[in-house]
Amino acid sequence: MKKCDKCNITIETKQHYCPLCHQVLNGETDPTFKEIYPEYVSLRRKVLPLTKKLLLFISMCSIIILGIINIADSSGTYWSLIPIGSIIYFWFLVRVGVFSRRNIAFRIGLLTILLILLLIYIDYSTVMSNNGWSVDFTMPLLLFSCNLAISFIIWIRRLNYRDYFFYLLIIIIFSIIPMVLVFVKIVNIAWPSITSFSLAITILLFIIFFFPKSIKEEIKKRFHA
Repeated sequence: MKKCDKCNITIETKQHYCPLCHQVLNGETDPTFKEIYPEYVSLRRKVLPLTKKLLLFISMCSIIILGIINIADSSGTYWSLIPIGSIIYFWFLVRVGVFSRRNIAFRIGLLTILLILLLIYIDYSTVMSNNGWSVDFTMPLLLFSCNLAISFIIWIRRLNYRDYFFYLLIIIIFSIIPMVLVFVKIVNIAWPSITSFSLAITILLFIIFFFPKSIKEEIKKRFHA
């Protein structure tokens, strides 16, 4: 048995340092002692290769069939890009949102931007009398939600907040776009864009005032300055 004089505990281990305070342990280890570690159990459920191949096959067939039907259609519109884009977004959602090990802020930001682009295309590629809902409401409110979500993650995971700053700053920059569209009269209803921009500026000022060193360190790390 080994003993930690600082923690006043005895441990049956072959390690030389206390697992609590990392001080050097005193005593000898029983040569017959074997440390048994628990078996690692992955929290991710494995997707059967056959299931993955089947879904990919169905997706590819759907894309090809939609493309052929659209080409054979004499309407002159590219309506097939809407369901095709939805299928591609589904695979991005599965790959990036579920199975990716990347930073969760990166995943939220990327999926938000891809969804905004898809909805803008759907909005302006369909013949409707009220085109513009994607830039009037969807884009600013999705950016608002994304900013809020990443900020909440930073607040909860305080030990790793530096890892999220870069992605949060990117989303804040994207939040300026709706306000630009308001000034150039592309956006007809301004309050969603103003709300999203106000939140982005509030978060940016909060970061500048309370975490100035973290911003400098993150910029140096990203741009190798």
